[in-house]
Amino acid sequence: MPSSACSTASCACCPTRRRAPADVARALELKVGEPVVQVRRLLLFGGRPVVLDEIWLHGGLFKGLSAERLSEYRGPLYALFETEFGVRMIRAEEKLRAVAAGPSEAALLSVPEGAPLLSVERRALTYGDRPVELRRGLYETSAHFYRNELS
Repeated sequence: MPSSACSTASCACCPTRRRAPADVARALELKVGEPVVQVRRLLLFGGRPVVLDEIWLHGGLFKGLSAERLSEYRGPLYALFETEFGVRMIRAEEKLRAVAAGPSEAALLSVPEGAPLLSVERRALTYGDRPVELRRGLYETSAHFYRNELS
């Protein structure tokens, strides 16, 4: 399993409280401008970057999420969300497509600009089909494959 680590200033693992932009608000079924938490993280495998994640969370449900909590927690984020915040992800919808690495993604993932990446957009839902997370990940798959097991 990849480990979470940030190695550059442009990849901040610390959560940022923001007002929901229109696309995020729509995906999380919020009003534009409602509070959300944005987390950017770079996942490493064998010391090499393989996943660049941008995670958007429903702000009202994750009020105490901090950089310290994220850095200290050793396990899947969904387990943290459940144990620390009482939010259980019970279902997810994903859309996958191939994209070309832009300049900033290429630098963070240590690939040439234009290299193929797998783009995965996930919307995770809790009870009552209430969306609580929008995750947009870019995966460097030249030495790895995307595998997901949802239950």
